[in-house]
Amino acid sequence: MPANDPVTDSLNYAGAPGITSIDFEEMLFEEIEESDLFWFSNKSVGESNPAFRKIDDNSALNTRSRIIRDNIGIRSTVYQKT
Repeated sequence: MPANDPVTDSLNYAGAPGITSIDFEEMLFEEIEESDLFWFSNKSVGESNPAFRKIDDNSALNTRSRIIRDNIGIRSTVYQKT
């Protein structure tokens, strides 16, 4: 039977994400509602991965630069924060 050591047990998270990490849910572009926020990557939020707002079935607004991105495939993979 393994020993129960609360000190080492609490320090061994085996790569679990931290409490401040951002969780993303993978979805298809067609699954999100109009005016919902989404991201094209689940890596990080910021300059390299700005949030977009869905405008209609094939376009979205970059919330940082205010430029509309057209011709987004409805089967494109996007991410939403959970």
